[in-house]
Amino acid sequence: MNRRRYQMINPDIESWALARAHNIVLKEGLNLAKAAQDLDRKRSRLLVYELRKVITAAIVEAHAASLNSEGTVR
Repeated sequence: MNRRRYQMINPDIESWALARAHNIVLKEGLNLAKAAQDLDRKRSRLLVYELRKVITAAIVEAHAASLNSEGTVR
């Protein structure tokens, strides 16, 4: 899986989250839908795992960006 790092340039977390979710659904969700359409259970399971990893990484990234250098929430 080719993951691209996303920087939160705009402090508006909602806009960032929406854009990030849109990208995840477009790439990972489309791949999962194709595997399900082909009735490929092995690939579907693998893609569900990948989707979970991408979503978890996005949540961790958002959390890290919401902390300042002292470890407190902005």
